Amino acid sequence: MTGPGVVLGVDGGGTTTDVVVADLTGAVRASVTTGGTNHESIGIARMTEVLAAVVDEALDVAGATRADVRVSAFGLAGVDWPSDVVLVDDALSGLGLGGRRVVVNDSRAALRAGCSQRWGIVSSIGTGSVTAGVNREGAWFRTMAVGWGEPRGSGTLVAEALHAIAAQHHGTAPATALTDRFLDASGQPDVPAMFESITRGRSDGLRGHAPVVVEVAAGGDEVARSIVADVAARHAAMVIGVASRLGMTDDEFELVTSGGVHAGGGRFSEAFASAVVVGCPKATIVPLTTTPALGAISLALDELASDSGDRPR
Repeated sequence: MTGPGVVLGVDGGGTTTDVVVADLTGAVRASVTTGGTNHESIGIARMTEVLAAVVDEALDVAGATRADVRVSAFGLAGVDWPSDVVLVDDALSGLGLGGRRVVVNDSRAALRAGCSQRWGIVSSIGTGSVTAGVNREGAWFRTMAVGWGEPRGSGTLVAEALHAIAAQHHGTAPATALTDRFLDASGQPDVPAMFESITRGRSDGLRGHAPVVVEVAAGGDEVARSIVADVAARHAAMVIGVASRLGMTDDEFELVTSGGVHAGGGRFSEAFASAVVVGCPKATIVPLTTTPALGAISLALDELASDSGDRPR
């Protein structure tokens, strides 16, 4: 596909946002990174302000202007409900970009970035988690990512570790090396002091310490190993559930894995793969190795191709 103009792809998360500008063949002309743009965390006005600045920066590097954009695709964290699409799309209209605009949850950009076809499933597990997929017919389904009826990535790993530590203290569960590691991380002298700090709001609940759970599991601690395997199996169940909703359980498809928990590998990855194959025996796990903003570029090119009557790849 050739012609004047550019396409714009955005992957906006809670911590970082990547913006890519490409020509109409998909060749990248600029890539810029900035801070988080999840409107749930920073508000819609600040989201728009940050996106306006980084989009202008990327277009400037590419030697293009807002008017040169033929299609823009925004894959944004926090775009979870139809009402979010309306809210965010309305805010983005103020950027004055040329052409059409696509606004989707960031999981869709990650899926498009990792799959060699236009269908598949993505399991994204970081601070939170979401599982999403699209089948060969183009039907789309994603988990709600609300914490009910599904695990919450690193947050669930930490929560289960804290349950185990408290149970050990109460005398109802075996000893675990997680106790000493979490006490070190919290800077507290003993278990009651650590939980007092958490319950009285003087601590964030050690939510950033999921890697500690994985490390302790890798060291052979049986309690930690059981937690990691259990949480991995629960995330695998979400993949099987999405596949079931989309009629893909017996289909061959690529399962894209993204996020820090997946990237940690080890026992989590092993348990996740073993559980997935039970319900989706033909799935091929594909770790995401590139920015989902390139998936947003592909979504933009898909949209451009549909306008011209070409079949997207």
